[in-house]
This record gives sequence, C-alpha cells and structure tokens, in this order.
Amino acid sequence: MVHHSSRRTIQVTFLSLCVFFQNLSSLSAQQPNDGNSSTPSSATTASVNQTSSVFSTGTVSTNPVTSVTLNTNSKAASQTSSVATAATSALTTTSVTSSTSSSSAKGSGGPGGTSTPSATVAPTVISSTRKTIPDIVTNLSISNKTTSSVSLNWNLSNGISYKIQWTDGYSNRSNTSNTCYTVTGLTPGVNYTFSVTAVAADGTEGAPTSISAFTFPDIVTNLSTSDKTTSSVSLKWNLSNGISSYYKIQWTDGSYSNSTNSSNISNTSYTVTGLTPGVNYTFSVTAVAADGTEGAPTSISAFTNPYVVANLSVSNKMNSSLSVYWNLSNGNSSYYKIMWSDGSYSKVNTTSNTCYTVTGLTPGVNYTFSVTAVAADGTEGAPTSISAFTKPNVISSLTVSGRSISYVSLKWNSSNENSSYYKIQWTDGSYSNNTNSSNISNTSYTVTGLTPGVNYTFSVTAVAADGTEGAPTSISRFTIPDIVKNLSTSDKNTSSVSLKWNSSNGISSYYKIQWTDGSYSNSTNSSNTSNTSYTVTGLTPGVKYTFSVTAVAADGTEGAPTSISAFTIPDIVTNLSTSDKNTSSVSLKWNSSNGISSYYKIQWTDGSYSNSTNSSNISNTSYTVTGLTPGVNYTFSVTAVAADGTEGAPTSISAFTFPDIVTNLSTSDKNTSSVSLKWNLSNGISSYYKIQWTDGSYSNSTNSSNTSNTSYTVTGLTPGVNYTFSVTAVAADGTEGATTSISAFTNPDVVTSLTASDINISSVFLNWNLSNGISSYYKIQWTDGIYSNSRNISNTSYTVTGLTPGVNYTFSVTAVAADGTEGAPTSISAFTKPEVIRNLILTENQTTLLNINWTEPVGNSSFFNVHWSNDISKVSSNATTKDTLFNITGLTPGVKYNLCVSAVAADNVTEGQPVCFKAYTKPEVIRNLTLTENQTTLLNINWTEPVGNSSFFNVHWSNDISKVSSNATTKDTFFNITGLTPGVKYNLCVSAVAADNVTEGQPVCFKAYTKPEVIRNLTLTENQTTLLNINWTEPVGNSSFFNVHWSNDISKVSSNATTKDTFFNITGLTPGVKYNLCVSAVAADNVTEGQPVCFKAYTKPEVIRNLTLTENQTTLLNINWTEPVGNSSFFNVHWSNDISKVSSNATTKDTFFNITGLTPGVKYNLCVSAVAADNVTEGQPVCFKAYTKPEVIRNLTLTENQTTLLNINWTEPVGNSSFFNVHWSNDISKVSSNATTKDTFFNITGLTPGVKYNLCVSAVAADNVTEGQPVCFKAYTKPEVIRNLTLTEKQTTSLNINWTEPVANSSFFNVHWSNDTSKVSSNATTKDTFFNITGLTPGVKYNMQVSALAADNVTEGRSVGLSAYTKPDVIRNIRASEITISSVFLNWSEPEGILSFFRVHCSTDLNSVISNYSTNARFFNITGLIPGKRYIFLVSAFAADNSTEGQSVDLSSYTIP
Repeated sequence: MVHHSSRRTIQVTFLSLCVFFQNLSSLSAQQPNDGNSSTPSSATTASVNQTSSVFSTGTVSTNPVTSVTLNTNSKAASQTSSVATAATSALTTTSVTSSTSSSSAKGSGGPGGTSTPSATVAPTVISSTRKTIPDIVTNLSISNKTTSSVSLNWNLSNGISYKIQWTDGYSNRSNTSNTCYTVTGLTPGVNYTFSVTAVAADGTEGAPTSISAFTFPDIVTNLSTSDKTTSSVSLKWNLSNGISSYYKIQWTDGSYSNSTNSSNISNTSYTVTGLTPGVNYTFSVTAVAADGTEGAPTSISAFTNPYVVANLSVSNKMNSSLSVYWNLSNGNSSYYKIMWSDGSYSKVNTTSNTCYTVTGLTPGVNYTFSVTAVAADGTEGAPTSISAFTKPNVISSLTVSGRSISYVSLKWNSSNENSSYYKIQWTDGSYSNNTNSSNISNTSYTVTGLTPGVNYTFSVTAVAADGTEGAPTSISRFTIPDIVKNLSTSDKNTSSVSLKWNSSNGISSYYKIQWTDGSYSNSTNSSNTSNTSYTVTGLTPGVKYTFSVTAVAADGTEGAPTSISAFTIPDIVTNLSTSDKNTSSVSLKWNSSNGISSYYKIQWTDGSYSNSTNSSNISNTSYTVTGLTPGVNYTFSVTAVAADGTEGAPTSISAFTFPDIVTNLSTSDKNTSSVSLKWNLSNGISSYYKIQWTDGSYSNSTNSSNTSNTSYTVTGLTPGVNYTFSVTAVAADGTEGATTSISAFTNPDVVTSLTASDINISSVFLNWNLSNGISSYYKIQWTDGIYSNSRNISNTSYTVTGLTPGVNYTFSVTAVAADGTEGAPTSISAFTKPEVIRNLILTENQTTLLNINWTEPVGNSSFFNVHWSNDISKVSSNATTKDTLFNITGLTPGVKYNLCVSAVAADNVTEGQPVCFKAYTKPEVIRNLTLTENQTTLLNINWTEPVGNSSFFNVHWSNDISKVSSNATTKDTFFNITGLTPGVKYNLCVSAVAADNVTEGQPVCFKAYTKPEVIRNLTLTENQTTLLNINWTEPVGNSSFFNVHWSNDISKVSSNATTKDTFFNITGLTPGVKYNLCVSAVAADNVTEGQPVCFKAYTKPEVIRNLTLTENQTTLLNINWTEPVGNSSFFNVHWSNDISKVSSNATTKDTFFNITGLTPGVKYNLCVSAVAADNVTEGQPVCFKAYTKPEVIRNLTLTENQTTLLNINWTEPVGNSSFFNVHWSNDISKVSSNATTKDTFFNITGLTPGVKYNLCVSAVAADNVTEGQPVCFKAYTKPEVIRNLTLTEKQTTSLNINWTEPVANSSFFNVHWSNDTSKVSSNATTKDTFFNITGLTPGVKYNMQVSALAADNVTEGRSVGLSAYTKPDVIRNIRASEITISSVFLNWSEPEGILSFFRVHCSTDLNSVISNYSTNARFFNITGLIPGKRYIFLVSAFAADNSTEGQSVDLSSYTIP
C-alpha cells in the first residue's frame, strides 16, 4: 500500500513538473529579446500543492504551506530556478494539483489582464500521537506595511507560542511568543499570505489563521526622461526590487496652469503627451501592487522642449554686427540660446529677449544663426536657423589709377577678405541722371562706356555672397574730355590765327589753347575759352606756330591735345619799287618790315595780254624779272612766304616794260585832213601809240595823239600839206618806246560848193571852193559812164563842155598837192539822176525787226532799193519799195545788220548813190535772273544768256534813297555788285547789249535788299540787377529796325524784341545771371537781317543785405552780411583809407570776412558787393565807414605831479588817431572826469592833494567814437605841505618836532634829517603829526624836513624844512688845575659830539652870575677873583648857532685866601 502510494506520488510529481515546465516554456517564449519585462496577453496559473503524507494512524491531513509566484519580469529566470528546485525537493513528498486563481484574471499588471502562475506546496504534518490542539488565533490583521516588511497583529489564544508562516510562493516561517510580529525580508510588491498558528508547548499547532497582503512595491529607480519634445516627455525607470502590478504616472506643471494629470501603465516607460512647450513638469512614478497598494513615488522634473522659435529674421546688419529677431508662438521658455557660426568656429550667447544683436563678427562672412528656446533647466527646443552675411567692411584706399575719355580705372583695398564680389556704381550726376552698376570679384575695375569730360561719382561696395552690401566708398573723378576734332585754322593773318574745332563727344568746361613758336623765341602761351573757336593774337608774322587745343573738364582734367601747325602769314613786304626797266626786264626792290619769312615769291602777270602768270622764288629782297614782253603792263607781286609755303599778303606794283619800236610804218587812206598810218609792233604790246606830226614850215606846229591801234588816221590836218609823222609805242603807264617817222602829203581838201549850173545837155558849169588847206592845182574829171575826160586847172571854176545830152554825167573835181597827191574828188552829176535819199533813220528796232524810214531824194526816182546783210550769216537780202519806210523782219536778235537804201532812176537801173548805216537788232531778254548772294555791300546775281546774240550785258542798279543809278557791263552771266550801301533796297535790272554797245534788249528787273551792316560799338551802357541797357551805333548803310535777342543758360529761355532805336533796355532779368545778348540790323523788308553782334553780360547781383560790423580791433575789422536776392558767385570786399590812398580788394564765397593787416585808428571805407560768375560784373556795393581801433598809446608816463596837478606824457600809438581821450577818477570822491586833447601830453588840474587817481589815456579815431584800448595807470597827487612845523624839544641826541596835517589827504609823513658834518641822511615815516628824532650827534646842526606822503608810499608832498642844533653834550672831567688868590684855572675834556665853543660861567652861587666867558679851548683861567672866596663855575658847550647850549657842568672852588 505504501509502495503503491509512493509510486503514485512520484507519478503526480512528474505530472506536476511537466505542467510546470510546459508553463515555463510558454512564459519563456513570451519574454522579449532585450531581457525587459513585457505583459503577456494571457497567463496560466499553476498551483502545485505538495503534501507529505506519513502513514500513522491512517489519517492524512493536508495543509497549504507555501505558494510560489512566477512573474514574467526580469526575475523570471531566477524564479524559474527556484521553482525547479522546489519541484525537485518535493519529488517524493508532493502531490501536484492544477487550479486557476480567480485573482489571476485581473493580473498583477492591472488593466492589462495579465496573469501570474503560482504554485503552492503544503507539507504533510506527521503526528505520531494525538495532542491537544491550540485555538485558532483571531483578529489577525496587518498594522504596518513597507516594501520589505509586514507587521502582523492578532489576539492571544491558548497557545504558548505562535508559528508565523508566510509565503509568496516560497514558504518561510518564524516563531514568536508575542501577538505581533513584523515579517521582514519580504519582496516589495508581492502578495504574501501570512498564517499565524498557535503552538502549544508540546509543539502542537492549532489551526492556522491566514491573511494576505501585498508589500508596498519598491520605489522605482533610475527614473529618467528622454525623447523630450515640445509637447511630450518620455519617462523610463526600473523597479529595483520586488514586483508591481502597474505604475501610476502623475505630472504637474506647477504654477504654470496648476493642473495635475495621471496615467497608469504596466510598462517601465511612458511618454507623457499633450504637454505645453518649455514648461517645467514634475513627473512622479509610483509602483502599484495588484491590490492597488502604492509604493513610494519617485519624482523627476523636466522641462518640455520649448517650442521652436518662429519668424526668425535678421536686420540692422553692419560689418561686425547684426540684429536677430524672432517670436515664440507657443508655450514658454526661460531664455533663448543664440548660436552663430561662420563654418569654422562657433559662439553662443543667451538672452531673455526675443531679439539679440550679435557683435564682434567678421565683415562679409556668412553666419548661420540658430535660436533655440531654452527652458529654465536648460532644456532646449528645436533650433531655428537662418543664414545671413554681415556687411562686408568698407573698402579702403579707393583711388583712380587711370582714366581716359571713356573709362576710369579704379583700385581699392579690401580691409578683409570676406566679400564675394564688389558692386561698382557710377553716376554722372545731372548730366544724364543715369546710374549704372557692375559686379566684379577683383579689387580693380575699369568703368567703360563713359562720356568724356563728365564728373562721375564712383562708389565701390563690398558685397557678401548673399548680396549683403557694405557701406559704399565713393570717389569723384572727371573723365578725360574727348579729343577735339576737326581742328583747323582759318583767317590767318600776320599776327593772328583763328582756330576752329569740334568736340565730338561728351562735355568739357572749357578749352585750353596753347601755342608755341618753336625755336623762334622758345615761348609757350596759353589761353582758355568756352567756345569752339579762338583767335590767337599777338603772333609774329611768318613764324610756324604749333597750336594745341585740349578739352578741359570742370575740375581741370585735361583731355588729349589735338595739335595743328600753321605759319602765320608773313608780313607784307614794304617799299616795293621798280627800277632799270627796258623792253624785256624790270628790276624790283623791297623791304621786309616785320617777322620772318623763308623766301619771297615774286609773281608777275601781263594781265589779259596772255593771261599768263609767272613766278620765281628768291631769298633776296631784290630781283630782276627778265624775258618780259615789251610794252606790257606787268603786275609784280612780292609775297613773303613762310617755310610751309604760307604766303603773306602780297605787295603789288605795276610797271610797264618799254614798248618795242614800231616797224613798217606806212601811210594810206590819205585825205584832205587826215592821213592814215599803219605800222607793226614787232614784239610785245603797247597800251597805245603816241603819234606826232608836224607840217614843217607850214605852221611850225607839232601835234600829237594817242591810239591803241596799229593804225591811226591823223585828222585835223591841213589839206595838201607835207607832214612828218612819228609813231612811238607807249605803255599804259606812259612809258614810251623808240620813235619811227614817215613823211606824207595830205590829200588836198575836197573842193566844196561844187555846183553844176547852166546844165544843158552838153555842158555843165562847175564852180567850187577849196575851204581848207592848200593845193597845187585841180583835176577835173567827168564821165558819162563810158568815156572819161580830165583837165588840170589852177582856178576854182570850170565849164565842162562836149557832153552828150541825156546822159547822166558825173563830174569830179580833185585838188592835187605839189607831189601829185590828190584830194578826194568832189563829184556832181549833170544827168537828172536821182539824188541820194535823205534822212535815213532807224525808227524801230526789236529783237527780230528793224524799221527804217527816209525822205525821198531831191529830184526824181522811180522806187527804192533796200539792202540788208549781217557779218555772221554772210547772207544778203534785198527788197524794193515805193514807200519811204520799210519793215525788215525775221532777223536774228542782237545781230548787227548793214542797211542800205538807194533811189533808182526811172530806167529801173540807174540807181542813185545808196545811203547805208548799221543797226543792231535788240538782243532778247535774259533768262532766270536770280539773286545768289546778298551781303552788306554786295549783291550777287546770276542769269541765263538770252536766245540769240548779244555782246555783253548791261547791269543797272539804283536805290530810292540816294537816287543814284549805276551801270556796269559784263560778258559773264553773273555779276557781283559791290560797293553798295548796307540795308538798302536796290532795283536791279539786267539787259543784253548788242555788239554796237548801244542796242540794248529789254531789261529784266527785280528788287533786293543788301544785308544791313553789323551794328557798331555794341556796348553795355548799364547793367543793373534786373536790367541790362545796351547801346550801339547804327550800322554803316541803312536798316529799318533792330532785332534784340537775349537768353541765359540757367532758365534756357530765349527772348526777342525789336526796336528802331539804337538802344534797348532789357528788363525783368534775374540778378547775377549771365545773359547772351545779340543785336542785328534788319532791312525794311523785315526779312533781310544783318550779321548779329553778340556779347555776354551779367546782370549785376543784387546788393547784399544787412552789412554789419561785427568786430573792430586795431588791425582788424570783421564784417558780416546776408546773401543778396538772386544769383551771385562770390563777394568782392573792398577797403581803403584816405590816408594811404591804397585800396585793397579780396573775394570770398562766405557771407563774412575778416579784414586784417589794417592800420590802427584809420577810417576805412568798406564796401561789399556781390559778383557774378564772370568775375567782373559786380552788384551795387553796400558801403559804410568804420574806424579801426587806434593802437594803444605808448610810454604813458607821469611827467609831473603836484598837489592839485598831474602832468602826463605819452607817445602816439602806431597807426593813426585823431585825438586822445584822457580819463581820471579817484576812489574817494567817486567822480570821473574826461578830457580830450590832440597833444601827447596833458595837465590834469584841480585835483585833490594826496589822492590816488586812476588815469587812462586812449586814442580815438577821427569819427570821435572808435576808441582804442586805454592804457591806464595810477598816480597820486602830491600831498599839500605840512603846516606849523616846530621844534618842540631838543636834546643832545634827539630833536622833537611837531606839525599840523596838510590840507586834504595824505597817508603818512616822511621825516628826513641830515647834518652837514657827517653828510649822512636819515629818513623815517610816521602817521603822527610829531616825531622824535633820536640817535643824533650832540651839538650838530640838523636839517629836518617833513613832507606828507600819499598812500602809495612814493608820492611825496613838498617838504617843510627846519634847522636845529642838538644840544652839545656835557663836558667831561672838569677840574681846577691851578688856583691862586685871584684866579682859578679850569680845564676839562671835550664832550662827545660837536661843539662850537665853551661858555664858562662864574658865580658865587647858582642864582647869580658874576661873569660869562666864551672860549674855544678846553681850558680857561678865570681871573679877578676875590681871594679866599668860594666860586661856582659852570662850563657848558655851545653849538655853532651860538644859542644851543649843552648841559652845564658845575665845579666849586675857593680862591686862595
């Protein structure tokens, strides 16, 4: 049975172990890998009850003894080991049962529903005998629990002791005799079952009373926070001992919101959420047992991470600092942590503000700034970052390293190396108001594309990589003005060259013109102008000058010069003369008056002779021109030529070569009064020929005439005379060639008054006269057309006979000279032949028509024959008419026609002598007459030749003013009418003239004005502040009115006005402004305007205001004023004085001026005027007069002071003064007095004796007001003499004196004494009116003087003197050395001091005197005494005044009886 039971027990035990290990395996599978506990989803509780059965009496009692709980926590492994041990130990005694604990459904973890396996093992108590069992204990309770102990209380039973057993899965026990017991060594947080069993003395145990209780769970350890955020904190902790069912988490934010929250968890970590950022939370974690028993809480405080800052921004960036701003949008923070880094190092600081200025930064560096909200415990929120560059440092040493017309090169230094690039900006200011910029990484940059001559302001700014700019550094420079272009010279003359140029680009303030004559004088001159033209004057003729024109900017920056070289025109040669002329050469001589020339160009022309000009260059001042044509007028011009060929003005002289001798002189066409001469000029030309003729002895007269032809008909000759003709070629200037001569008779004169009378059919009586000259005979000829006959007779009548009737005979009578030269025959027809027509005239000539008219001839005629031809077409035409008029049409205009009309006899054949003349058709009108140029004295016209012929053109002009008409002819189709009057309307007509110089075509006319001449002497007669008055002289010639134009460069407004006066007042102007004034004359057509004469003038600036003298000193006058209304450039300060006659000027841009270096005490005339920008135009001065303060007088001394008088003297001050002001006062009477004097001395009288006076002398200018600095000193008047000086006592060594105070003031008295013996003087002062002079020498005469002294201890009144002797001292050692009956001989020693003599007094008593004796000796013999009588002798010394007696010494003695 037993064996069977044991076997069964073993079986149960093994079954129990299987269940245990199955559960253990299940638990192990649920353990986390990291060894930490976790809460399983379900659990199985196994209770193993171990019962030991001992076979005794067959009763078996089973009691629970121990329970073991296996927790799925960190102690699972150890507890598993314990369970295994327990299981092993119970293999032989244990029965195993399985049960499910209802409490396990709740689980030790609380709400998680976890379960805890447990095993209870109850031993089997074996009793061998039956005992009395104690009562069960009652009221078992727990009075106190801790984490490791439970205190039990119960009531007493009948037991002797108590057995306490407790189990947490394991059984423990202890015995006590008390009714209380504290179980210790417990595990925290474990549910223990405590049983208390009363035990009898024999060990019999009663029934146990049980109670269960959890120990307090242990305090959690290692509570820490982690993974904090702005709204959560993660907590972690350990349970260092024991177990707990769950953990109670509580947290509070303290005073932030005064709220407390809690949560229960089974884990040893928990994240608290929903927190406020940056708040200090206190977290407490309490382990709680399964029954809710709480352990002690463990607390920890932690701040939530503050919220991330928002709106982080940067402002106020500087080169070493910037300000950071932000907001905290949620929660709380204690302060903020600012961290900044430049990538290589970092710095941190904190602030409680939401802004912070970071200093000490490096310029131009990119800093990352992070701002973190920090809780009070240092818990930091998430940082918010921003990057920003500090401003780069300002660059240094910005300089201009180069510049041109279009660029400026900049260089600079960077004080730090942390800028990304540099921003260069430049602006040309008001020139175009443009600003440009460029970015570069270098420290130099060339700004290109600039406008020449413009003042640019360049700023260089260091820029960080993000574009943050540092402070700019600026510099201003002008670009170099552009080179002037198209520099050219014009209007050169001997002493000036006019330059013109263009400035192609940009601007310039002015142009600098420089010129040098090279090595000629090695001098360079310059001038500035604002125009683009300049006339350089004062040059030397013929010198090569190099002119350079440089555009200069307003700051003096010069552009590249443009140079041009030009020679001045050499000076005109002087004293040009001709000499040694012949037919082919002329010698020239001249002087060159000024300047230099390289050579001389000699030109000569024979004018229209050959239209050739020849020249030669020489370096001498004389030249013989050879190879000339005889008789030609040569114009010789000598021109000084510079080295470059520049020619001076030519000096011309005309001279004819001698004409050549004429050749082939012959006579022809002689008639009664003329001889036609012909000749040739074999070489050259002549202007004319001088023909001389003489009739020899006929009248002994010689005549001459000039002709330009090589033939000449000498007329006015006497018919039939033998003349000698000489022909000499003469040049136009009268130069005559050699003479050629020939002789010839003139034809005898035609007979006159040849008449045919007594005509019949066969004869005619002829009668005639010889009206002039002589003849040898007459030759009569007649012919009928077939036959001719002749006779020579000497009479003047003849009857021709033998004629044939009805025939028309022609009779001719000819005078015949002695050489047979016949005169012209005079004919007459005897046949009624028609006579020549009469009065043939041209009644009309037009361009294609000539109308002629005539009178019928005397006698009969049948009709008329009209014949015409011209020399051009060589075509002749004829027509007949019975009328005495005829219209010839279809002619060519302007052509000369030969017209002949003759009467024809009835036979239609016999024609009378034709009458012929020449006539031109009128030329056609010219075409397209236009005015091509009008100048002041010139009108140029142009036209097209007319259709047809014309020889030349007649130009006619006149004006309605002078009523003078002028004509000129020209072969050209243009004409320059010169010498006209400016501004006058001219009537211009041009007509074509035929070759006869008479026949003129219809004129074409129009009117035109000459330009008025430029006005003359345009002057500014008055310029005021708002007015400019100008005056001018009317131009030469005429004008209708004047156009006045003015403008200024400031307002850019131009104005015009017209006036008929030669003056104009321009009003309403702005003061101090430069105006451009132009005046031009306008002709009466209101259109034709002369050249304007312009000049610039400034209006006077307004007068300055409030001119005041702010300070005047000896050499200085300070003045102040207010700027005038309007414009002004600066102020002219003028000062002068009437003494030195020297005027001084100074200019200033300020409204104050210190005039220094002036002469003291002089009246200055001060004027201040505003000056316009031309530095000339000056506004009305505002003047006033002011004196400089006279200089202080010098050497002011007191020359005399008496009791009521002070005499002062001084030296005049440097500079000028008019008089002196003398001022005196004293402190006693408080009365001040003044006086003036022109002398340098002054006697102040009427003063009080012994008083201190304050004396001041100042120089006063001539305005009687301006006073120099006074020179002052103090002086006392002498006190008055003391009164009633008396000697009150005298002793041997002292003298007492007394006196009365002087009238007026004195301070004390001066007592002076001396003696003539020792020559020693002594002084003493006293304020008393007595004085005891001691220490004197006895018997001496003292001279005492007492004077009153003023309070200055120096000024002494006149002394009052008193002489007194001190008493002589007593004699010494008196004795009677020899006594007789009637005498006593006394001797003694001289006393101290001085004495004059001794007096010996002898008496019989002291009251009576017998006798007195004086002696100079120191002994005396008194005689005449009475024998035997007592005598008293007194001896005293006397001073030299014979009255002052010293103390006597007595001696008594008896004479011998």
